[in-house]
Amino acid sequence: MKVDDLLAQMEDLIEEGKPSLVGGGKIKVDADAMRSIIADIKVNMPDEVIQARKIAAERKVILSAASDAAELKIKQAEIQARKLVEENEITKNAELNAAEIINEAKRQAAELIEKAKANSNEIITNAQNWAQELRSSASMFVDTIMNESDEILATSIEEFSKSLNKVRIASQQLKSATAKNPGN
Repeated sequence: MKVDDLLAQMEDLIEEGKPSLVGGGKIKVDADAMRSIIADIKVNMPDEVIQARKIAAERKVILSAASDAAELKIKQAEIQARKLVEENEITKNAELNAAEIINEAKRQAAELIEKAKANSNEIITNAQNWAQELRSSASMFVDTIMNESDEILATSIEEFSKSLNKVRIASQQLKSATAKNPGN
């Protein structure tokens, strides 16, 4: 049975419902019949809804991978910066090398995040196009998927911001170490 037919059955149940004693436009309907129709709608849900859910899951994976890669690049830059200081190379060279490594890590991390945003924006656009084609009965499912995606993106951006702060702290520690050992 088509979703439209099931929605029509729901409308019929509402039309046949008896006014509630409480008032306020409320009516009494056969709850078992309503549950049965809802179960049938879930079984007959359009493929677009299923694909939209898959896209949302893929978006989570892409954002997670981008965040992990950015964090790894930053950690590698911090390790490299510490190695340069620990090996007591010429302080000026260590300072320049560390700054270059940190800047490169920041650039790569920003690039990864931008790619993830572009991918997620493409996914969002596709999901929105599919959502427009769905009947009103499927719109609640797509809205839920989009909200979860936005939360994931916000979390990824927050995690990137935390990682960037770690890089800034590492850079300040490097400068501090360089200031303590000016002759090295």
